[in-house]
Order: sequence, then structure tokens, then C-alpha cells
Amino acid sequence: MLAATRVAAHLRGEVERTVLEPAGVSWSAFAALTAIADGPHEVRMHVVAAAMGTALGTARSAVARLERLGLVSRSTPSHDHRQVELIATEPGRQRAEQLRTAVAAVEARLIPDPRTRHVLCVVADRVWPYPWRGHRQDRGA
Repeated sequence: MLAATRVAAHLRGEVERTVLEPAGVSWSAFAALTAIADGPHEVRMHVVAAAMGTALGTARSAVARLERLGLVSRSTPSHDHRQVELIATEPGRQRAEQLRTAVAAVEARLIPDPRTRHVLCVVADRVWPYPWRGHRQDRGA
């Protein structure tokens, strides 16, 4: 398990340094944006927090930044004013796809064997399931 942690830490550091920082996006904002863009039409804040693997407050902060950037919009359903529904704007969906493509390129550079990437994604999904099936598998194979 220590080896997997080291690989994940190195991969995350490389993604942050080469993709996210130049794009002006934090790891948390990237995780929130992809969770919202990949989700059903509207996504609730607690679902975003679960997808990010963070506390609700961290998810709220990341979403607030994405909203200021015009990448996410939030609304309150008329039937329940206590809830907040999030949706990626068109620029948000485009940015999520651009970042996802750049992250996949870093993954491919660091882990060149597609089968190894696929296995790592399967293991990651077992350890920390991604809420919308297919996303990780599509990148890894």
C-alpha cells in the first residue's frame, strides 16, 4: 500500500505542477469541477464533497471559486430552499474536459502502459469509488 501512496502522491504533484497551477485551478477546484461536470444535470453539494473525498466546507470553498470563475452555477430548487443544486456552465464543461485531457496526458507520460493505468484506476475505484461509473475506466484503458 505504501507504493500505491507514493505513486499517487507523485502523480498528484506532477498534475498540480504541470496542469493545474498553470491553469489557475487548485486540486480541490479540479475535483469539484469534474464531479459537477460528470454528474447528472444538477448535483448537490454533499455529492460533490463525497466525490472530492473532503469535508463539506472544503467543497463549498472550491465551488465558490468555480462560481466566481463562471465555471459553475448554483440554484435553489423551488420545492426545497435548503438545498443547493450545482451545474457546470458550458465554459465549465469545456474547462473540465481540457483539464481532464491534460491530466490524462500526464498519467500516460508517467504510467506509459495502458494496462497498468487501467489496473490502477480499478484499484482506485475499489478504494475510493467515483460516483459516476465509467469516468476513470474511460481514461485508463
